[in-house]
Amino acid sequence: MIKDKFLKTIEEYDLIKPKDTVLVAVSGGTDSTGLINLLSEVKSKLKINLHIAHLNHLIRKGDAELDVRYVQNLAQNLDIPITVESFDVQAFAKEKKMGLEEAARQVRYSFLRRVASHIGANKIAVGHTADDNVETFLMRLLRGAGLTGLCGIPVKRDKIIRPLIRVWRRELEDYVGVLKLVPRRDHTNYESRYSRNRVRLKLIPQLKLYNLNIKEIILQTILLLTDDREYIENQAEQAFADIMISRVEGEICLETEELMELPATIQGHVIRKAIESIKGNLKNLTFTHVHDIIALLPKVEKWELHLPEGICVCGNKGELTIMRERPAEQTKISYCHILQVPCEKDVPEIGKKIKATILDKFTMDEIKSSDLQTAYVDYAIIGKNIIIRSREDGDRFFPLGMKGSKKLQDLFIDSKVPFELRDSIPIIESRGKIIWVGGMRISEKAKVTKNTKKVVKIELL
Repeated sequence: MIKDKFLKTIEEYDLIKPKDTVLVAVSGGTDSTGLINLLSEVKSKLKINLHIAHLNHLIRKGDAELDVRYVQNLAQNLDIPITVESFDVQAFAKEKKMGLEEAARQVRYSFLRRVASHIGANKIAVGHTADDNVETFLMRLLRGAGLTGLCGIPVKRDKIIRPLIRVWRRELEDYVGVLKLVPRRDHTNYESRYSRNRVRLKLIPQLKLYNLNIKEIILQTILLLTDDREYIENQAEQAFADIMISRVEGEICLETEELMELPATIQGHVIRKAIESIKGNLKNLTFTHVHDIIALLPKVEKWELHLPEGICVCGNKGELTIMRERPAEQTKISYCHILQVPCEKDVPEIGKKIKATILDKFTMDEIKSSDLQTAYVDYAIIGKNIIIRSREDGDRFFPLGMKGSKKLQDLFIDSKVPFELRDSIPIIESRGKIIWVGGMRISEKAKVTKNTKKVVKIELL
């Protein structure tokens, strides 16, 4: 039964815990429709809160608007709050000179992380299935991949969880059919210009001529490779800690001689791990890059190797240093405006306007459905004055949904906010405490509760 398989995956991989707030990505297709309905069914059993996120990519025009309405109706019928946004993915892909698939993926995950941060969700559930895993394996195999790539789609990574990763698409189709739901169909899933569609519609049917169970066999292979990778990763993690000399922001130093004594396979994983910890990902890092670093390790004289996206690897006096190349000095944006509520004021330093309005009448539904550029805070907590300012070293606040405080710098890192954009994010403060990181997250200490009598609505325009 699909629900049993779904719950077993959640339990086996420890995907969800009681009191978690789970943001669910729902496009309106079969996979995500099945996902949100399954989560809604087990919501009470798991003791979790749900919130739906839907992004209109503005690609399919009229169909996309129907998708929005379908997901909104779904949310209403399941009594789950929803956040909807639109983004011109085609324009973004053209501006960044990247493929439409990659652009859509980047925009989608950025949107999900922003919404999760805004509502205080600690998990983001997406609808990848066993079929998606098989397709990903074949795509990576065709273009060349190492062990990590051939392990397919991870069941969880950071906040992202994939409870359907063991469920086949045909099972989901049967499930939503029993519920008498008619999910939306995306015609672009049948266009051969996309590589994943070619794998799904052409390659897999050809492979079935050799073995009808090819998808099940590939999935089993993925699971076996994942077990092997987990063992190697654990070994590499321990080795990484053992040979690390020092670590500061943007730079890691390793003991070269001890690195060279490790098995060749572990050497490569340790180097990848060090680069990932500095760069944040392994994108554009190839087998050749890692092989070149390993080949240079025995050199006695000083050497340097420059990798994509500003990463530099240096060898000198028995030490291997991996660092981010220092960017040119940027002028720090600094500003501070003291405002009396209600107010409306231009903030020329960041090209925005701030507006604060006092509301005597409000509804919790209105507050929960607000976008990321609007914050509702308790008037009694903040008082008559607010300050809008640039970030400062040592800034801390209490993010919505968390019991303790968090460094502002850590919030930016977790939300993957580029360093050069951090000064342009306004900090709204009152009575010496941060009440809102503009466009990202409000403070737990300033949130609106059932006891709130008056609300201040703060908008970034």
